[in-house]
This record gives sequence, structure tokens and C-alpha cells, in this order.
Amino acid sequence: MSLIAGNLAVVQKLLDGAQMAWGIYGGAAAHFYGSRRPINDIDIVVPANTLSEIARLLQQGQKAVQYDGGRILWRGIILQEDLTIRQNGAVYPFVLDQPMIERLQRKPLLGSRVLFLAPEDILVHKLILYRGSDQQRFDIVDCEGIIKRQQLDLEYLNQRLQSSNATALVTPRIAEMGVTL
Repeated sequence: MSLIAGNLAVVQKLLDGAQMAWGIYGGAAAHFYGSRRPINDIDIVVPANTLSEIARLLQQGQKAVQYDGGRILWRGIILQEDLTIRQNGAVYPFVLDQPMIERLQRKPLLGSRVLFLAPEDILVHKLILYRGSDQQRFDIVDCEGIIKRQQLDLEYLNQRLQSSNATALVTPRIAEMGVTL
């Protein structure tokens, strides 16, 4: 864990120093908001058209990153611009937009003060993916933990479902977890 903590501190300082918007999502955010499983890596979403600049800044700091044009991988840290999900012929857009940026929360994680997407944004992403133990993934259990431990803004959650084109898909899933929209 200390390797990821140190790397997270480097990325946090780099992104904040460049005055870029960014937010942690995925398992680390789910852990922070209530899921009680270990953190294996840190997933970060950044605004569109910023990855190449981030890769350049990391390389300028002598960091050997893997950058394929769609994401940056660096020692337990994964940075992406577009988290859009394509499933069963449907497209669920998910990018760091202004409403998400306005709800970013700066909180401590692994010794750094980092930015997290709002719990509602984490839920939308994970409820679209909706992977369970049968796929060796934790989206369902993460959602249950977040719902159990967070006071959700249902109006914002509805807005995010609409902007991700996911209302029809997610409403029955979240209802099974006790949340009525």
C-alpha cells in the first residue's frame, strides 16, 4: 500500500499544481464512501483532452508511464478521460463534466488530500457496470456499501442517471438495494 500512497501523492501534487480538475472513482472511492474492501489501485478521471499533458508532466518528472492515448498507467494509478460504458448495444456517457466538477470533494486518502467524485457519481458508474463476484468484480457490493453509509442527493442522482442515459437500466437495480427514485 505504501507504494500506491507515495504514487498517489505525486499525482495529486502534479494535478493540483497544474490546476486541473480530477476525481477518484472506482474501488478507492467506493472504499472511501462505505465499501470495506482493500484498495488495490487508484482510478482517476480527468477532463477531456488532458491526458497527453498529464503524461508529459509525469515524464518530465522522470516517471516512466504507460500511455496509449486512452489512459495512463503508472505504478498503481490509472488515469482516464472517458469512462463511457458500452453494453448490449447501448452507450452510457460518463465523462468529468461541470456538474461532477462542482461536486468534487477533497478528503484524505493514504496520506494525501485528494479529490473524490460524489457518491452519486460513483453509484451511477458502478450501477451501470453492475458486476458481481461471478465476474470477480465488486460493483454490486460497492454500491450496497455506499448506499448503506451515505446520505444520497436523489435529485442529483436522477440528473446523473439522465446525463448518462442510464435511468431505465439503473432504476430497478438501485430499487433492489432499497433506494426509490
